Amino acid sequence: MKILSKAIVIVIITILIYVSFLVISDVNSIWDQFSNFKFEYLPIIITLIILGFVSLILRWNLLLKKSEIYIPTKSSILIFMGGVSLSIIPGKAGELIKSELLKIKFDVPRSKSISIVIVEQLYTGIGLTITSLFGLYYFNLGLYVTIGFSILLIFVVLFLSSKRLFEKFSKIFSKIKFLSQFVENITESQQIIKNLITGKFVIKIITLSTLFWIFTSSAVYFIIVAFGIEIFEIFGIWTMYTNSIMLGFVSFLPLGIGVVEGSFAGFMTYGGVDMSVALTLIIIIRLIVEWIPIGIGFISLKFIYNKKSNNNQNNPND
Repeated sequence: MKILSKAIVIVIITILIYVSFLVISDVNSIWDQFSNFKFEYLPIIITLIILGFVSLILRWNLLLKKSEIYIPTKSSILIFMGGVSLSIIPGKAGELIKSELLKIKFDVPRSKSISIVIVEQLYTGIGLTITSLFGLYYFNLGLYVTIGFSILLIFVVLFLSSKRLFEKFSKIFSKIKFLSQFVENITESQQIIKNLITGKFVIKIITLSTLFWIFTSSAVYFIIVAFGIEIFEIFGIWTMYTNSIMLGFVSFLPLGIGVVEGSFAGFMTYGGVDMSVALTLIIIIRLIVEWIPIGIGFISLKFIYNKKSNNNQNNPND
């Protein structure tokens, strides 16, 4: 698959960027950080990351049910994690693989599944914004980033609600080779999207989206504490981390690579941490919080395709 080749290229570029960050940092400082790590915090960190992804999986299943898509729980989890593996594609367009997998394995119309993938990103942004609000008192610079990102979300909601704007942008998407296969389904699925962003159901989805960022940001806080840095309040870290993710998101770079690391390191430096230490910490944070789940996602994706191949061998007439 060409998309997997692109993902591999992005991984290689990421490694080069991280190596360059580490070269900039002081080697002795990096070693000191690793040697001072308090492993008693590791179970807390792992638990928080797992709880974060449990929140997203529950959200995914609720969106599937709301769209009247019923599939086995195991397959649902594998498909979701497969999407996580390709979240490194710019704009998280790689997560559209979930729509493709639902079509291939369960013959789910793309007009239904693509709606869920689009709405997921909207709710992720809403949860991100809500989480950032908790720590504005401790990190007032976050106010400007949060307001700017909130305005962007409002435009996204207006776009999803406007049939005319939706059709205009679908024409633009048709010119992008990877997205062109989904354009027709995007147009057909607007009504489904409206159904997923209205009613009391929305409160559950926003709550789960917010919980994901609270758990993840808390894991980031405990990683920092585990390295002996205790000058930040947990709510302040929530805002600093979510703000850096916001900046990375609007950069449209794969996972905001470079932007997230640079901005978060800058925020930590503003709070009194040495730049070389901050750069080292954010690389470790990103590896633990995002790249390990992405690796698990690739394993899930491989398992799904291996299972699909086995099914084809067992059913040669299909």
